[in-house]
Amino acid sequence: MGRNNSEVKEKFDFAISRNKEMRLFKKEENRVARDILEIGVSLFELEIGLKKKSIKEFEISRFIDSNNERLAKLLSDLVSYVLLEAVNFKFKASNSKLSSTNSKTNPIKTDAIVLFSGGIDSFSGIYWANKYFKDIQGVFCAHSDQVWSIHIVNDIVDNILKKDNLQINKVYVPSMTKGGYSQLRGFLYILSAATYLKIFNSKNLVISECGPTMYQPKFGLYDSVTMTTHPFVVDTAYNAIKLLLNNDISFYLPFENMTKAEVIANIENTSVIKDTHSCISQRFGKHDGTCYGCIIRRLGSIVAGIEDTDYARNPLIDPFANNDNLISLLVFCQTLLIDYKSMPFYQIENIEGYNKQDLFKRFALDNFAAIYLLKQQKIKLTKEVTQVYKDCIDIIGEGKLEERIEQVRNKKFKINAKPFK
Repeated sequence: MGRNNSEVKEKFDFAISRNKEMRLFKKEENRVARDILEIGVSLFELEIGLKKKSIKEFEISRFIDSNNERLAKLLSDLVSYVLLEAVNFKFKASNSKLSSTNSKTNPIKTDAIVLFSGGIDSFSGIYWANKYFKDIQGVFCAHSDQVWSIHIVNDIVDNILKKDNLQINKVYVPSMTKGGYSQLRGFLYILSAATYLKIFNSKNLVISECGPTMYQPKFGLYDSVTMTTHPFVVDTAYNAIKLLLNNDISFYLPFENMTKAEVIANIENTSVIKDTHSCISQRFGKHDGTCYGCIIRRLGSIVAGIEDTDYARNPLIDPFANNDNLISLLVFCQTLLIDYKSMPFYQIENIEGYNKQDLFKRFALDNFAAIYLLKQQKIKLTKEVTQVYKDCIDIIGEGKLEERIEQVRNKKFKINAKPFK
């Protein structure tokens, strides 16, 4: 349960979904997992509320009364950093009823919990985790209104993952559309996955986002970039989970220093890549082709030399397709490669702040290398794409692109197998 200050008298009631996968959160033995989920959902709902009115105080119910002051500070700092809002958090004892169980079986133990979305990064990540750890369990957050997303993940599980004995546990979470785009959804996803750290008695959580998305820079001054797996969000989630579990845990970010092309090249069973979904819009279960997610996936697949999925539009060759995201990306990459020192602070803040210059140089080369390969195939590109490419290649030369293609296709990159924390 969460609510805003008493002046507004607004109240948010946390209710467990009726889906059968959620019944375990109603059991006495999972009260800690329930607390973790409650906090994740409450922050998600708080962001929705903040879009409508000012909220200065937010109350969250807990079954376990410990570390409240430290948790409140972490959550306040997170909201301040991500949403630029000052909110004080308080906790109170939950009055929800939990069902007792007579089960005396030993709790299931697994080596790692893997956050799974149905996207190409998480698909590559769950197979990496399956090799690195002895036993793993996947966790997928199913928004109640994202029917196509749930359908896509179900198909991946039934047609691919089950054959390799990989299990995905669903956590049903609130609707996405009622609040629009959510910057704190990543915090919700990580905490939802962490509930299974408790349920499966594990200490390792895998988050397999590629580096350019984790440290995504602004291309324009007024751009709003995703902070789903921004390092601050991940770090806050780690510290909050550690307090909630009252135990040491480890986060693994295997693709933190890898480009999208490298993550794709890491996939062994390339025939199933078409079944994964990366489009920002999941309304019809298809790839629009013009959003940022579709564009970096398409370019990365070309460089990796792997057959990709189908897209509704192709802004690389279609002059009538929306090319804003594509051109913004290419101009950013061009400047990064040929005139990095001239880039404004808002574009390089994350790159400089987290020392990711080499990562983004490889990412920029990947995107132009994809265009180089299309030109080698005599594919006619739009005038805008052709001009940006020419302006860049006139300075850096195509030899660097050929070298970069060889590096990706021969997997000359390093997966980070060390824990983030």
